[in-house]
Amino acid sequence: MPPPPGPAAALGTALLLLLLASESSHTVLLRAREAAQFLRPRQRRAYQVFEEAKQGHLERECVEEVCSKEEAREVFENDPETEYFYPRYQECMRKYGRPEEKNPDFAKCVQNLPDQCTPNPCDKKGTHICQDLMGNFFCVCTDGWGGRLCDKDVNECVQKNGGCSQVCHNKPGSFQCACHSGFSLASDGQTCQDIDECTDSDTCGDARCKNLPGSYSCLCDEGYTYSSKEKTCQDVDECQQDRCEQTCVNSPGSYTCHCDGRGGLKLSPDMDTCEDILPCVPFSMAKSVKSLYLGRMFSGTPVIRLRFKRLQPTRLLAEFDFRTFDPEGVLFFAGGRSDSTWIVLGLRAGRLELQLRYNGVGRITSSGPTINHGMWQTISVEELERNLVIKVNKDAVMKIAVAGELFQLERGLYHLNLTVGGIPFKESELVQPINPRLDGCMRSWNWLNGEDSAIQETVKANTKMQCFSVTERGSFFPGNGFATYRLNYTRTSLDVGTETTWEVKVVARIRPATDTGVLLALVGDDDVVPISVALVDYHSTKKLKKQLVVLAVEDVALALMEIKVCDSQEHTVTVSLREGEATLEVDGTKGQSEVSTAQLQERLDTLKTHLQGSVHTYVGGLPEVSVISAPVTAFYRGCMTLEVNGKILDLDTASYKHSDITSHSCPPVEHATP
Repeated sequence: MPPPPGPAAALGTALLLLLLASESSHTVLLRAREAAQFLRPRQRRAYQVFEEAKQGHLERECVEEVCSKEEAREVFENDPETEYFYPRYQECMRKYGRPEEKNPDFAKCVQNLPDQCTPNPCDKKGTHICQDLMGNFFCVCTDGWGGRLCDKDVNECVQKNGGCSQVCHNKPGSFQCACHSGFSLASDGQTCQDIDECTDSDTCGDARCKNLPGSYSCLCDEGYTYSSKEKTCQDVDECQQDRCEQTCVNSPGSYTCHCDGRGGLKLSPDMDTCEDILPCVPFSMAKSVKSLYLGRMFSGTPVIRLRFKRLQPTRLLAEFDFRTFDPEGVLFFAGGRSDSTWIVLGLRAGRLELQLRYNGVGRITSSGPTINHGMWQTISVEELERNLVIKVNKDAVMKIAVAGELFQLERGLYHLNLTVGGIPFKESELVQPINPRLDGCMRSWNWLNGEDSAIQETVKANTKMQCFSVTERGSFFPGNGFATYRLNYTRTSLDVGTETTWEVKVVARIRPATDTGVLLALVGDDDVVPISVALVDYHSTKKLKKQLVVLAVEDVALALMEIKVCDSQEHTVTVSLREGEATLEVDGTKGQSEVSTAQLQERLDTLKTHLQGSVHTYVGGLPEVSVISAPVTAFYRGCMTLEVNGKILDLDTASYKHSDITSHSCPPVEHATP
């Protein structure tokens, strides 16, 4: 039965206004996606409300009286809602009775049947609102949920990592941005910002802190490693890593390798391995097989001993060519025992000197020109009936009256002993003591009219008995030995009572053949090296190959100075050490100090202590000391003359000298022929 148009229209209008009022009184703000989900079914539902008001009121049709399925169809005007509603409508009547019984539960049961959101079929956690549709419903999901019932979690991290700059953690109905270690989440909840750990001064302790993206690093100087436990930089012992070929010395933050300098080795360019010390300047080392070197025996003993025996009285006749730069020494001895008759021809102050003893009476005669100029000259000694005549280049320079013969009769034979380059007895038994060591060269000798041919064969077979073919003034160190002196470097000043002062001043004029070697050093009785001046081809702290002169106290370099050691030229090295001062100069240019003022004073105090004890002066090398006792332990090779505390060192006066060192002569540099 269709309702009257007037009341139905009024009721529809009232219902519409009521619905609009109800919705406007509960303001709900939806996000964009939720609003889109909500609007589409709500538009359709609003249309149904108007249609319901127009076509019939559910309560009037089916609550106040019994309605048929067709009448229900007129209310809903669609099959899905009708099919959903009518079976349940009949169930309400079975449960609560027919409409005319006026059971309130029946009215409530019927009124709820069209609302498919009652009871709410949507998941409570994931649903924003449930919308009633025609025989259906629609669940509007909150952010983070999906599915028909809003019971499916949406993994926001799948799309563009959820907007997170680093880590996205999905959660039921939501997600959360997180950051890696070393980063913090910014106020936008998505961006990760680096944490600067270095703002905390305790982060690295004593080490340097370097901030890194998401982290930091504690840095130490080279040669140190960081201990995270103690937060300190600890020294790396490189010597435990077998970096050095021979000897390794660890030091704070570094290490140094050392090679057996006395064995002819030095550090290679890699500063770890060793290599041979090779000449960089060639010297003219050629020798003459027809010459006799007189200075081979440092002990002063003769290099040649001859004994002549004659049946008839014989007189001495000797002639030879001679060359030397040495001012003093013995050329030859002829005669008998020290207490009998003999003569000694030598040099003193560069001039010929004849000492003679006849029948226990001794005399000395010196005359003639200076002959230690390095040029060859012919010297002859002739014994006449009552005279000795000595000539230089055929000119008589001495004629001495003698009372007797040099050949002495003994057991029916006339005997004569002849020694060259030394005397057969002690120096103290001479008429006047003389240093017998003579760096000189002899050739074309003739003893008693050539009756000594065996000497030539002996010299020819032994190069150590031969002279350099060409020599210059100076001392030559062959690179395999040294000379030693006992020198005093302290003195007590009368002006200041018993206060002891000290000074070490060295002037070395050198023409090196190699770039490594000890020029001069002081060595104590305990093999400590208080001072060393040496050539070296590397800077030990910078580990840089460079030709240098080094001045050191023990193993600590006080000063360094560059030198063109391989330029074949002579260079002057000057060293001065005294209270509060240590200087090194090469060719007039002052070297660079390698220590602070405090370190210098500490080293000089150490040196003073050594000088007040027993020290030996070594020239051209060191004895068998530890390779770490000084920066250089190699022997020097080349020409050198030395002046110590104002006095020129004469190698003939040394306490010891290696026999291969020539005291007053040096071979010249060998220049390449064009």
